[in-house]
Amino acid sequence: MLYPYRSSYIVAEDPASYIIPSIEPVHLWSSSRKDIVTLRKTFFRQWFFASIELWILIFLVSALYLGTGHNPSRYANNLDVAIVDFDGDLAGYYFLNAFEQSLPGNLTLNWHYKNPSDYNYNVDNTQYDVENGKVWAIVVLRPNTTSLINASLLALMTTTASLTSPFASTLPILVTYEDGRNSFTVNNYVLPPIRSAIATASTLYGQILRKQLIANLSSSSTSSVNRNSQLNNVFQLGYLLADPLLASYQNLHPAFPFVGLFLFFLTN
Repeated sequence: MLYPYRSSYIVAEDPASYIIPSIEPVHLWSSSRKDIVTLRKTFFRQWFFASIELWILIFLVSALYLGTGHNPSRYANNLDVAIVDFDGDLAGYYFLNAFEQSLPGNLTLNWHYKNPSDYNYNVDNTQYDVENGKVWAIVVLRPNTTSLINASLLALMTTTASLTSPFASTLPILVTYEDGRNSFTVNNYVLPPIRSAIATASTLYGQILRKQLIANLSSSSTSSVNRNSQLNNVFQLGYLLADPLLASYQNLHPAFPFVGLFLFFLTN
């Protein structure tokens, strides 16, 4: 038996027939509704305590940086620096004397004068005191500095060949430090007095060398040595006579900026 197909229809209501409610906007700052008032009080309370915590953090960070910059002399006596004379001759005399008479260093640093035997007469062993935190820096005058300079001056007077500095590859003074320990302290309080004392020693020793050179040139004025060769060698060794105690600086653990340190770990 066949039943006729019946289709059903759904009659949709006209949207225009709905009543649209009128809702006034709620303002957080001016509403008097209890829930909004409670929300507003909670917001101000949390904002107030968060602001206090932020200002405390800013104060502590500022105090930390200002404290590192405030370093009077009476607080710097623990900045130990080792001084080692491996030369033991005329250059060593001016080297040690400059540190002993150094006004900036004596005001801010605590010099420790060590013997080469403390390091088994090996310059390379001196860096262990810096690595182990025993000293902030160590300043070493290499062995045979005076004899190398004297040999160059003697050759200047007698040879006709062109001369070069005996410290072309290795400078006579080695300063070892690590600014990764505290870059502000090292660069502002440790290294400047060291550089000042080295400059004083080099200036005084250079004056003695120039006097010796003038005296030797005067005594050899009647000799058969080629004067043009002598003058040429004087120019070749000019910086040795002007600044004989040059220093090389070895930073064992450099202080990287935070971004640089992050990139360093990413690339290694």
